[in-house]
Amino acid sequence: MTQPTAITVNNPPLSRRIRNRCGRVWREFWLARRKSRYRRKVGIPEEKTVVFVVGCQRSGTSMTIQTLDRSLDVDRFDETHPRAFVDCRIKNAKTRHELIARSTAKCVMFKPVCDCHRVTEVLGEHPRAKAVWVYRDYKDVANSAVERWGDTTKRFVEDLLQGGGDWGRRQWNREKVTAECLSELRDAAQGGLTPHGAAALFWYMRNRTYFDQDLEHHPDTIILKYEDIVTHPHDETVRVCEFLDIRFHPEMVSKVFASSVRKRMFPEVSRQISDLCGGMLDRLDRVRAAAR
Repeated sequence: MTQPTAITVNNPPLSRRIRNRCGRVWREFWLARRKSRYRRKVGIPEEKTVVFVVGCQRSGTSMTIQTLDRSLDVDRFDETHPRAFVDCRIKNAKTRHELIARSTAKCVMFKPVCDCHRVTEVLGEHPRAKAVWVYRDYKDVANSAVERWGDTTKRFVEDLLQGGGDWGRRQWNREKVTAECLSELRDAAQGGLTPHGAAALFWYMRNRTYFDQDLEHHPDTIILKYEDIVTHPHDETVRVCEFLDIRFHPEMVSKVFASSVRKRMFPEVSRQISDLCGGMLDRLDRVRAAAR
């Protein structure tokens, strides 16, 4: 049995990455200045809300937390922040509580997407904590995942279904996978896996944990659909801000765009995979519709 190799990431050209990085650093600098001035006026809040933005990778969690971070009430820690995460895994509750105590924000956000199967656990470690679950059509997620990581997800899913070995901290994508879920994945993968088919199954597996944790009935959890956020950014962001009790500013949605919705054709996959993922998408849509 082959141990999964290092993840291959298809990055844009270096010059573009440098320009993007410089622009991002400049915008974050000025946003931090504005937040500092605002908080000196209003003072440090007596009570803070802790928020976890979660969902399957490539589903829009980064866009969501970046949008919310433009509120002057928010401090964010994404999965690459060294003080809050190690190898994209969120650090322990003690570390989180220390970061929250040092923050001057009314709302402190974390993006533990590699720990979305542990939402109820981390919510229980913080009084009055809330979670924002973001999902997206599995076809766009699979397209984005293959473009970003090539066949890495395919190798992960194949190793999982073959009972692969211990991957240490990086084995997040096989933690708390139920026997029922594994059986469904094996049935769907019987005819073999393409990179897009495997990425779709991975999407299914990660979003299934939303229901495995009974989050649709958790009062401190809100579910968002990526396609709604990018096509109706004002209304959806206002709704989330009301849920989190933070101030909304129109400029928060100034960087939101919908050009990635159905950007590419999705290659044909087996009927078993499309039925399984289509059923999960319908299930998520029903929860979203009921919540709205």
